[in-house]
Amino acid sequence: MIAADQRRTGAQAWRPFVPKRPRSWIPEIALALAFIALTIPLAWPSPLVDLDIWIRDLSDANRPDWANLIAIQTNRLGQGGLLGGIALSLAAILAWRGRNVRPLVAFLAAYGMAGAVLVLKFALPRVYPHWPEASDPPYADATQSVLFSGLEPSGAYPSGHVLNTIVWYGFIVFLVGAQWNPTARRLFLILPPIIVTFSTTYLGWHWFTDTPAGLFIGIAILRTVQRIPWDTVALPIWLEPERRYR
Repeated sequence: MIAADQRRTGAQAWRPFVPKRPRSWIPEIALALAFIALTIPLAWPSPLVDLDIWIRDLSDANRPDWANLIAIQTNRLGQGGLLGGIALSLAAILAWRGRNVRPLVAFLAAYGMAGAVLVLKFALPRVYPHWPEASDPPYADATQSVLFSGLEPSGAYPSGHVLNTIVWYGFIVFLVGAQWNPTARRLFLILPPIIVTFSTTYLGWHWFTDTPAGLFIGIAILRTVQRIPWDTVALPIWLEPERRYR
């Protein structure tokens, strides 16, 4: 029995669901270049910043109470704490059932990469659309809403909620998607990012350009997780002490 097969022993052995494992790094390079191309014009009052302000003001002028309520509730689809908790619970169940630490190791890797977005928020500070107070217009203008304005609180760029919809819904499919039909998988992967992108922009919780930035990073993180053969990759012996007896 080869080493890879030995790591899949047990009736409940876990195999991540990856229809086609990423091999080329070209998409990640393209995502990084797209992120840079999006970020640079946000450093001064460019037409892209003007577009952000126009979308914010248009949304503010067309947000009846019922639409505001729906947007707030649907935006919860991007809550990182809730989604991460669900993903952790699923990983823990799979690990316990299969006596296999690998789902938890994969979760920790995804969690670490998703959490690293905080570094970008710190490195690329940007105020939120309703700065300085959501209840006290006028809000940030073109000179105030750029990156590195020095105003606080900052942390709008990139959107963590949108990133969460890519990373955590994708990771849940990665854990248990083999048991779903293709239509369910597609809807589960596609609808949350679309809904949260709309709701977080419509509510003025993020600038419009914050959302594609979150998408670019989220897709890169998910592809990185999918790239690693978690069911066969060699782990330190202290994580799998039972290997000593094989």
